[in-house]
Amino acid sequence: MYDRFNDVFTRHLGDNLHLGFWFDDQDDATAAQATDRVTDMVGDRLAPTPGTEVLDVGCGSGRPAVRIADRHRVYVTGITVSAHQLRLAHARSGVGPGAGRAAFQLADAMALPFPDGRFAGAYAIESLLHMSDRAKAIAEIARTLRPGAHLVVLDFYQDGGFSAPETDVMNPVFQAFQLPPLPRANQYEQYMTAAGLEVTGLEDITGNVGRSHRLIADAMRNIADELDLAEEMRGQFRRYVELNEIIGLHPEVHYALITARLP
Repeated sequence: MYDRFNDVFTRHLGDNLHLGFWFDDQDDATAAQATDRVTDMVGDRLAPTPGTEVLDVGCGSGRPAVRIADRHRVYVTGITVSAHQLRLAHARSGVGPGAGRAAFQLADAMALPFPDGRFAGAYAIESLLHMSDRAKAIAEIARTLRPGAHLVVLDFYQDGGFSAPETDVMNPVFQAFQLPPLPRANQYEQYMTAAGLEVTGLEDITGNVGRSHRLIADAMRNIADELDLAEEMRGQFRRYVELNEIIGLHPEVHYALITARLP
């Protein structure tokens, strides 16, 4: 999916393929500024020691990794399953040993190719959302952390059930965007505890990211017009856009910043 759609998404939404944070309705930050804020929130809660190495799980085209590396003076290893995103990340100026202190490689978060205890911290920004086995991914991340390291996860969860009509709306969107069903409110915490991590914070910032869902919907409508699609496919794509916006703004769908620590 990201091999195919990364470039059109970033052309409309900027380099960060995650939601942005606005303080209130009067906040006039651009989408780029708001998404950089989210990256900074993750980096600040990660609180890495300068000179150490941290893991970016689902690095996209590399902007968050480079930003965290620069702001916190750390080495970031970013992983992705998208060969196209990997090429984009490698092409970033200042990336590499002795330059931007960020490096990237293809890897599956559910089977990390790293030894136990390698990293002094890890983060996952809207990437566990796509994992078919989120518990396995979190266990793998925990395995690669040193004692005292933090894991910061930013992602969606479901608080409460959906009605049958709502489920009928959501299932085709989840299939189209390669998303397993959303986890329940406490499942990420359960997965982290089972992996030997201690959950130290959960911040629900749903109310601060709602503007992103509307911006994404507008961008995707423009994308639908740009893509070389048959009219039937174009109509289907637009319908997915509408449904995706409904899901993003659904009162039972929340967006949380979760912090955990390996004792």
